[in-house]
Amino acid sequence: MKTAGFSLLEMLMAMAIGAVLMVSAGRFLPLLLGENVGLLQRAQLRQELQQIIATLEKAVRRAGYCHGECGNSALTLSENCLLLRWDENSNGQWDGVNQAASDYYGYRLRLQQLEMQRGVNDCRAGGWERLSDPAFLTLEQFSVTRQQRQIHLRLQGRAGRWLETVESWVEAENL
Repeated sequence: MKTAGFSLLEMLMAMAIGAVLMVSAGRFLPLLLGENVGLLQRAQLRQELQQIIATLEKAVRRAGYCHGECGNSALTLSENCLLLRWDENSNGQWDGVNQAASDYYGYRLRLQQLEMQRGVNDCRAGGWERLSDPAFLTLEQFSVTRQQRQIHLRLQGRAGRWLETVESWVEAENL
């Protein structure tokens, strides 16, 4: 004789089904969150590599600019190193490495980090600054090749399990 509501057996069955669903969701949620963190890490890696390559592209485009007669050795390539010169203040000359407003710039790969320095004409000099956080990003490769006025830049970086490569061709207009 049933008047209203659920019986005890119906309530126990509903609670058992609910418990099974909650356990399933509890096991699936950490996997979902872990995958989300991984995707965010990959997106941040790609963004950092694109920012670094944009910085390098800008420097290559500037290389060789002079508001006068400066010379013709505006770009020097060596293994894992790029040295550039441009007339930053448009005074008609490349201000030397020992001057505060030096027109000499360098980018190098050292200990899996890309470093930059102003006022440098040697890749082995000290005082370089990292362009990224070593706790997040390690660079596996930094290469620069030249084909006449075309400069090919390639960066390969790793963050966690993700490995990304970014490449760019830049026309060095002032070389």
